[in-house]
Amino acid sequence: MLQTFYVGDLCYVLTSDEWERVCYNDDFYPGEDYDPQGYLDYEKTYDDDDWAGRPYWILKTAYGDGCYQGCDGNSYCVDSGTIGCIRVVDVSDQVKLQDAVIRGLGHLRQIECDDPCEVAVGYDCENEGTLYFDALNIYTAGEDEDDYETEEDEED
Repeated sequence: MLQTFYVGDLCYVLTSDEWERVCYNDDFYPGEDYDPQGYLDYEKTYDDDDWAGRPYWILKTAYGDGCYQGCDGNSYCVDSGTIGCIRVVDVSDQVKLQDAVIRGLGHLRQIECDDPCEVAVGYDCENEGTLYFDALNIYTAGEDEDDYETEEDEED
């Protein structure tokens, strides 16, 4: 079944309480055992019931904040150093969602899946800094770090 997902910085579409939970309950520093999936209603999530919570995925970008290009030709703007994915029906503040989409901060994407937990999300090991959400690749690292201008560079 086709389901609609928001792909972009989740700080733009989650409520402040939800975003706080994401920040305090997830490891933004991926390590060997990093799992990018979490649940907004984590207190209702049990090992035997993936549908109890609202799943989301969140991945750290290579160079933090900025705008990154996707293979779909869209730009994905970041203010939290992360890009995530969540089903549209799982976003509690639909006004924030529509605002983010209208402003081009993130984009809606149709993904074929029966269970949202089946969506393939992760880091492309062969292309450093490339994040993938199903068939969408978002490039967060260039040939070298100098390709991306930082606030410090602007002050010089």
